[in-house]
Amino acid sequence: MASSTLKTVECGYSRSILKDEHISQKCICTFCDHVLRDPFQSYCGHRFCRRCIEGQVSDGKEYCCPICVVDDPDSSDIVLTTDKIYPDRAIFREMKRIPVVCTNTGCDWTGLFIEYQQHEDICEYMVVICARQGCLQNILRCKLKMHSENECHMRIITCKYCNTELVYQELEVHYQSCPKIKVQCKYCNIELLREKLLEHTAIEGGDCSSKRQPCTFHTIGCSTLVEMGKEADNNVYEIQHHTDLILSKTIELGNAMASLEERNVQTRQLCTSVEHSTADIQTIETRLHKVEADLQRHIDAEKKNHTDVNIDTDQAEKINNEVRQLNHKLVVIDRKVSTSQEIVAMLNENVDSNSETTKKLQENGEQLNEMIQLLERQCKAQDRSISLKDVALAEQDLRIHSLEMTSYNGILLWKISDFARKRRDAISGRALSIYSPYFFTDRHGYKLCARIYLNGDGMGKGNHVSLFFVVMKGEYDAILKWPFRQKVTLMWLDQSNREHVIDAFRPDPSSTSFKRPKEHMNIASGCPLFMPLNTIDTPGRQYVKDDVAFIKIIVDTTDM
Repeated sequence: MASSTLKTVECGYSRSILKDEHISQKCICTFCDHVLRDPFQSYCGHRFCRRCIEGQVSDGKEYCCPICVVDDPDSSDIVLTTDKIYPDRAIFREMKRIPVVCTNTGCDWTGLFIEYQQHEDICEYMVVICARQGCLQNILRCKLKMHSENECHMRIITCKYCNTELVYQELEVHYQSCPKIKVQCKYCNIELLREKLLEHTAIEGGDCSSKRQPCTFHTIGCSTLVEMGKEADNNVYEIQHHTDLILSKTIELGNAMASLEERNVQTRQLCTSVEHSTADIQTIETRLHKVEADLQRHIDAEKKNHTDVNIDTDQAEKINNEVRQLNHKLVVIDRKVSTSQEIVAMLNENVDSNSETTKKLQENGEQLNEMIQLLERQCKAQDRSISLKDVALAEQDLRIHSLEMTSYNGILLWKISDFARKRRDAISGRALSIYSPYFFTDRHGYKLCARIYLNGDGMGKGNHVSLFFVVMKGEYDAILKWPFRQKVTLMWLDQSNREHVIDAFRPDPSSTSFKRPKEHMNIASGCPLFMPLNTIDTPGRQYVKDDVAFIKIIVDTTDM
C-alpha cells in the first residue's frame, strides 16, 4: 500500500472567512482541514482542494486517503490516483451561497462565497508580494503602487546627473563612478566633473595648481608623483627609497661597464690578429713580386741569346706552377684582407660606440655619486634632527610622567617598583639612594620630594632604611613663608593594612634644610633610622608585595 505521508501546504480558505462557523464537514478539505478551494472528490467520497490533491497524486504517484486509512483500510478505493479524482461541481454549487467575510485586517467586506474569490483579487487590504524581480517584499495591495514608485529598492530610476537608467539599490554604487558628478580634486581641492578630473590633473597640459610631477629621481626608477615646489621635501621623505634606487642603478652601471671593457679587450685582440694577417700578406706579395721578376729576367735573357728551345722545360713548368699557386693564394688572401678590413671597420665603429657609451656611463656614475653624497648629507641632517627630537620627546615624557605623578594637597604616595633590584643596587653601592617624584602643598605652595636609602645612610647604613624629606626650589618661593615649618609624617605602608611604619617630625627653623632653597634642592633631612632592614621581611607583613613598596609622605597644611 502506498504511503499516506501528508504535506503541510495549506491550499484551502481559512475558516475565519465564514460568518457561521458551523459549516458542514463536507465543505472542509480532508487534507488541509480548511474551506474547500476548487473542490475535488475521490472515488472513496472524500473531498479535497484541487491544489491539495494534485500536489499528492501528481507525476503518477499514489496517495492514500487519510480518512480511509483509519476508517476502512481494506477498501479498494483507499489508494487515490489521477483517474480516481474529479471536480465536485455539486458541492461547489452548494457552497456558492455561503455568507463569508474578508479576513484581511482593515477590510469590512461581506458577501457570498461565490464572490469571495473575485474580492480576493481586488481587496486593497490583501498582503501581496512586490512583483519587481529581486524585491519580494510583502505589502498591502493599496500601498503597492506607492511602494513600486517610491519605496521599492528594485524600482527603475534615472540618475539626476547623467540621465542613466538603473535600479535604485545600485544608485550609490553608480554615484561612485558617475562621470557627471562634481568631485573634489585631491590636490588643489577645487570641484569639477569627474570626467574632467584626469585631464585636470594630467602631468602634461593639466591646469591643476597643485598637480603632481615625476620625482627628481624618476630617471633611475622612482615612480612617485610629487607636488610642484615640494621636490626637496619629497627627497628628504623618500631618502631611503632613493638611496636603494641609486645603489641598484650603480650596480647595473658597473656591470655594463665591465661588459664593455670585456668587449673592448676582444676588439683589441681582433685588431692584433688583423695586423698579423696584413703582415703575412705583405710577405707573400713580396715573394710573388720577386718570382715574377726572376721569371721576367729569365725570359728576357733567353730572347737576347736567341735560344730556341734550350730552356729547361721542367724548371719552367715548375716556376709556372709556383706562380699560379702564389696567384691563387694571393686571391684568397685578398678576400681575407677584405673581410678583415670590414671586420676592423665594424670593430672600430663598435669601439667608438662603446667609448661614447662608456663616457655616458661614467657621467651617469658621477651624477649618481653626487646624488649619493647629497643623500648622505640629508641622512646626516635627518639623523641629527631625529636625535634632537628624541631628546626633546624624552624630556617631554619625563615631564608628563612627573606631572601625572604630582599631587597638590601636601600628600605624596610613592610607588617603588622593581624593589629587589633597587635594593641590590643600594647594597652594592651602584645606586645608594632614590628620589621620589616631586609634590606640592597646594597649586602655588612649597615644592617637595622624598629621598630613600634602601641600605641606610649615616648611622643607619647597613642596618636601617633611611628616609628623608627634601625642600625643592619652586616657582612661587618668593611669596611663601620661610623657613618651612609644617609637620611632616613619613610612612612605609603595610599592604596588608595591619601595621604601617610611621615617623614624624617638625622642621628645625634654624636648619638650612628648611630655608628658602638657593639651589635646585636643599640638603635632605629626616630619619636615618626610619626602619630596621630586617623589618622589611617580617612574616605576616607585606611591606613589599609583588616586588613593589609604597611610601607615603604627609605634610600638615591645616595652619597654612
